[in-house]
Amino acid sequence: MRRFRYFLGAILMMLGIASPTFAQQSTGTIRGRITDNASQQGLPGVTVAAGGRSVLTQADGRYVLTGVPAGAQTVHARVIGYGQATSDVTVTEGQEVVADLALTGQALTLAGVVVTGYGEQRAGNITGAVTAVSDSQFNPGRVISPQMLIQNKVPGVQVVDNNEPGGGLSIRIRGATSVNASSEPLYVVDGVPLGTGAGGGLSSGRERDPLNFLNPADIESITVLRDASSAAIYGANAANGVVIIRTKTGKGRAGASLEFSTNASASTVTKTPDLLNATQFAAAVDSFAPSRSGLLLNQNTNWFDQIDRTGYGQEYNMALSNGGDNMGYRLSLGYQKQNGIIRASSIDRLSLGFNYEQSLFNDRLSLSTNVRGARSVDQLTPRDVLGNAVGMAPTQPVSDSTSSTGYWDWNTTNASPSNPVASIVLASDEGTTWRSVGNVQAAYRAPFLEGLTATVNMGYDLTKADRRTFFPNNLAAQVRQGQGSLYLANNSQGSSVLETYVGYNPPRTLGPGTLDVTGGYSYQQSHAEYPELRESGLTSNLLGDNGVPPATNITNVKNVTDFKLISFFGRANYNISDRYMALVSIRRDGSSRFAPSHQWATFPAVSLGWRLSEEPFMQGLGGVSDLKLRASWAETGNQAIGDYLYFPSYTYSDALSKVQFGKGSFISTIRPSAVDPDIRWENTNAYDVGLDFGFNGQRISGSIDWYTKNTSDLLFRIPIAAGTNLGNFVTTNIGDMKNHGVEMALNTQLMRHPGKLNWDMSFTASYNKNELVDINPNQSVSRILTGDISGGVGSRIEVLQPGVPINSFFVYQQRYDAQGKPVYDPTTPTNMYVDQNNDGLITDSDRRPFHDPSPKWILGHSSYVSFGKFDGGFTLRAYLGNWVYNNVASANGAYQNLTGSAMPSNLHASVLTTGFVVPQFYSDFYVEDGSFLRMDNITLGYSFNFKNAPFRLFGTVQNAFTITGYTGVDPTAGLNGLDNNIYPRSRTFTTGLSARF
Repeated sequence: MRRFRYFLGAILMMLGIASPTFAQQSTGTIRGRITDNASQQGLPGVTVAAGGRSVLTQADGRYVLTGVPAGAQTVHARVIGYGQATSDVTVTEGQEVVADLALTGQALTLAGVVVTGYGEQRAGNITGAVTAVSDSQFNPGRVISPQMLIQNKVPGVQVVDNNEPGGGLSIRIRGATSVNASSEPLYVVDGVPLGTGAGGGLSSGRERDPLNFLNPADIESITVLRDASSAAIYGANAANGVVIIRTKTGKGRAGASLEFSTNASASTVTKTPDLLNATQFAAAVDSFAPSRSGLLLNQNTNWFDQIDRTGYGQEYNMALSNGGDNMGYRLSLGYQKQNGIIRASSIDRLSLGFNYEQSLFNDRLSLSTNVRGARSVDQLTPRDVLGNAVGMAPTQPVSDSTSSTGYWDWNTTNASPSNPVASIVLASDEGTTWRSVGNVQAAYRAPFLEGLTATVNMGYDLTKADRRTFFPNNLAAQVRQGQGSLYLANNSQGSSVLETYVGYNPPRTLGPGTLDVTGGYSYQQSHAEYPELRESGLTSNLLGDNGVPPATNITNVKNVTDFKLISFFGRANYNISDRYMALVSIRRDGSSRFAPSHQWATFPAVSLGWRLSEEPFMQGLGGVSDLKLRASWAETGNQAIGDYLYFPSYTYSDALSKVQFGKGSFISTIRPSAVDPDIRWENTNAYDVGLDFGFNGQRISGSIDWYTKNTSDLLFRIPIAAGTNLGNFVTTNIGDMKNHGVEMALNTQLMRHPGKLNWDMSFTASYNKNELVDINPNQSVSRILTGDISGGVGSRIEVLQPGVPINSFFVYQQRYDAQGKPVYDPTTPTNMYVDQNNDGLITDSDRRPFHDPSPKWILGHSSYVSFGKFDGGFTLRAYLGNWVYNNVASANGAYQNLTGSAMPSNLHASVLTTGFVVPQFYSDFYVEDGSFLRMDNITLGYSFNFKNAPFRLFGTVQNAFTITGYTGVDPTAGLNGLDNNIYPRSRTFTTGLSARF
C-alpha cells in the first residue's frame, strides 16, 4: 500500500510539473482550399502540413488543420503530379487563419484518378499493373462491341473478334489461365459485376457478344486490371483479369447540354478462300473424275460473290445532361443498324442509359444510380452457308425455275454440297436479346469520425435471350438428311448483387504516412432458365419460323440453374510521402459451384512501390519526372465452370436411344453423367515486377512489366475407362499451367504547339509464353486431343500435352522436295512424313506438337495529330509468332473430293501445289505462320463552330490493309487458330458528324 502511495504521488508530481508546459503550448487552426492553378478546381487528397500537423484535403479541395502551434508557420501542400506550394501564415491562439493555395501541374498524368476495385487511386500511386483508357483514346469508326474500343491500346491484352457485326468476342489478359474453365476476364460496369463471373453474361448464342447491350458512345473510360494484385480484391472472379467500364455522367458539367452524333458506314469483304475457278474445276474433274464431267453445266459462278455484299450501317446517338456542384444526370438514347458483309447477317440495336448523382447534407451523403438497357435483334447467316460456298461446284447455276425452291441443286439423296444462296433466302437464324444492368449506390461520410465512409451498392443484371432457327424441309441438304428442322430457345438469366463496405482514410497521417483501409461484404446470386424446343422431320413449311410446325421428332428440354457467391474482403493502402507505397488485400469467397468441402477459398495479395525519383540521390538527374519500382504477388481463383458439376445429371432416352427388352419391347432409360465429387477451385499464383518512368514533366512516360502466372488444379474434361464411372468423360482437377512474359508501354507528346501542330504517340509491346506444365499421371492421362476439324470424322488437330503450349497443333512432320513442294507418296508414307519413332510405320505415334495459335509478341502503335481545326490519327497492330491451321485448305485440298461425295465438290487452290489425291489432314503443310501487320484504323476530323455550337466532321477507314504471309481468309482466326469457314473480315469506311448544344 505504501508503494502504491509513493507511485501515485510521483505521477501527480510529474503531472504538476508537466501541466505548466502544456498550458504554454497555445494552438490555433488553419483552414483553406487547394486548387488546380489552371482549372481553379478543388484538388482532393492533397497533403497539407504545418507545425508538425498534417491533413488530407476533401473532395472539393478544402481542409482544416487543427492543433497548430501559435506563431509563424509555413503551410506546405503536396500531391503527386503537382509542384509543391507553400504559404507563410501567423497562427493566433484559439483563432482561425485562412491559407488557400494553387498547385501547378508538372506531371498531370500521375495525378489522374484511376478506378480500381471498390475505390479509386491516383495513377502515380498505383502499385499494380493497371491501365486506364479514356474516351479520347478509344478506337474510332464503326464500333459495335465495347471491347473493340481498347483493341491494341493496352499491353498484354489480346482482343479477338469473329469478324461478324456484333459477333462473339474474347479477351485474353496475359494469356489463357485455364483449359476447360473460362479464361475471359470479369467485367464490371458502373460497379455491377456482369453475369456469374468470367465473361459478359448471357447472349442469344455463342456467336454473339454479351456486351452488345452497352452502347460504346456512353462509355467514359475502360480500366484493365492486368496483374493479380490489383485484381485480387475480386477474388474468385479475378484469375483472368478485370475490365472495369465506367459510363458517362452529368456531374461536374456546367448547365444543361445536348449531344448528338450520327455516322454512316459501308463495309466490303477483304478476302475470301482461294478456290478453283470454273475452268480449273472442270479440268480437275476431267482428269480425276471423268465419269462426272457430264454433270457439269459450264456456268461460271463465284459462290462467294453470290452470298457477300456491301454491308451498310447507320448509327444515331443523343444524350441530354445537366449538372452542378451537387448533382448531375445524363440521359442517353442510341440506335444502330449494321448489315454484315455476308447476306442474312446484321445487328439492330436500340439502347437507353440513365445516370444520376446527388450530394446531400454538405456532401456527406452521395447517391447515385446507373441504369442501362438495350434490345438487340441479330440475324445470323445460316450455319451451312459459308461451307457450301466453298464446296459448291463453280460450274453450276444459281437458279432453277423447275426446282421446288427456285434454286439449282444436285439431285441426290447422298451427302453433297448444297446451294448456299438457297439457304440464305429460305432458311433463317435470328436472335433477340433484351438486357438491363443497373445499380443504386449510397456513400455516407460519418460526421463523428472524419475519413470514415460507409457504402452500400445494390445492383442487378437481367437478360432475356431468344433464338429461332429454321431450315425448311425442301432445302437440298434437308432432303438428304433431316427433312427440315426448327430450334426455339427462350433463355433468361437474372443476377443480383449486394455489396456493403466501409472505407477509412483518416485526414491525418498515421506515423510517417497516410492510411486508406477498405473492408466489406458481397453477396451475389443468379437464377437462369434455359427452355428449348428441337424439331426435325418437319411435315410442313407453311408457317416458316412464325410458328411451331408439325414434325416427326420433337424434343423439349428445360434446364434451370442457380448460383451463389458470398465474399468477405479487405484492403489497406499505406503511402509515405508518395515515395514508399504498400498495398495488402485479402478476400474470402464461397461458391456454390463446388462441393461443401471445397466451397470456400482465401485469396491474398500484396504489392509494394518505391518512387526512386523522390530519393535524394536522384535529384541531380535532370529531366526525370517519375521513376517508380513496383513488385507484387497475389493468389486468385477461377470458378467460371458449369453449375452442379459435382452432382450427376440424368438424361432421358429419346425414340432413337431406347433399349430393347424381349421381342419388340423398347424401354426408356435414364442415364446419369460421370462426376468427380471433389472438384475444386483453379488457383493462380502470380508475380509481377514493374518499372514506371517519366521524363520532362511526363512528356515521355511508360512502363515495363515482367510477370509470371502459375495456375494449379486445372479443370480438364478427360476421357475415362469404361466401367470406372457412369460416362465416357468427366471434369476433374488434373493439371498445372504457366504463363510468363514481358509488357512495355511508351507514351510521348512528340509535338506540343497549342493551336498549331500537336502529335501524341503511344507504343505497346507484350510477349507471353504459355506452357502446360503437368497433367496428373494418377489419372492415367498423358495427353488430351482437342481442336475438332471438318473433313474427317472425329479428327482433332490440337493437343494438351505437358511441356508445350496449350492447344499446340498435333501433326506429322511433312517432307518437302527441293522446290519446297510437299512430297506425296501414299504407297510409302515414310517418304511423305518423318518417322519420329523409327518403327518403319507412320502412325499417330509420329504426330508431334508443332507451334500454337497464341501470338508470342503483340505490338501496337497509335498516333493522335491535330493542326488547327483538323485532327487525325491511326492505329497499327502486329502479331508475331501466331500460327493458324488452314482447315478450309485441308478439308478441300485433295482430288478425292471430286469422287468422295455423291457429287463433285470444289477444291482449294492449294491442291494445285500439293497434288494431294487423298486428304492429308495431319500434314504440317496446313499449319501456317499467321504473323501480320495491320492498319486497324485511319481517321481524319474537322472541328468548327456553327451558331456558337461545336461541331465535328470525321471520316474513318478500319482494317485499311493487312500484310501477312498467311494464305487463308484471316490470320486472326479465333483464339484456337482454326480457320474453318470463318466469317470474312471487312474493310469499313465511316463518315459522321457530332455536335453539342
